[in-house]
Amino acid sequence: MFRFFPLLICFFLTASPAFSQEDTPWGDSLPDQIRRPQRGNETPRYPEDVVIGILGKGEAGEEAYRFARRVLDALLRGNRESAALSNVGPAWMGEITATLEQVSPVKYRIANGREEADGSTSFLFRFLGREQGIAGELYVRPEKNGEGEITAWRFDDILLEDPHDTTQRIDPYSYDFTPYERFF
Repeated sequence: MFRFFPLLICFFLTASPAFSQEDTPWGDSLPDQIRRPQRGNETPRYPEDVVIGILGKGEAGEEAYRFARRVLDALLRGNRESAALSNVGPAWMGEITATLEQVSPVKYRIANGREEADGSTSFLFRFLGREQGIAGELYVRPEKNGEGEITAWRFDDILLEDPHDTTQRIDPYSYDFTPYERFF
């Protein structure tokens, strides 16, 4: 029996590429829209982070991403005196803080940065509490000198959705149709 063990290991090491998804019988002939469900009723099968996009800076620049993280860090910690929030008025800061206090966030996630047509950069984010979460979009804008060079970034706007309950578990098998029903 032990004589065949090395042969078995060699088989699995060499055969694993033969079973990859890239080498399926249909290859690249099926578009992603068919292989991967669209946003809609079948969305609950995926974690919420798929909704806000791939975590990280996305198409945004590194400096905009770092500044956006500083803004979200300051909001998470309730640090109203942070330099990242220096241009936020007290009334507006009070509204943002009151909304976030409903969630009692313990961490955040940031994703899908992109440059907007008006020159600002937006990021999708999510604050996560123990029982509630809140998602939104953060806008940061570069401050430029007379020569058009970026000298600093500033907080521009934030859009917050209503808090939602994160303790409700979604049945991972609740969806409208099987992939086979889509073809037939």
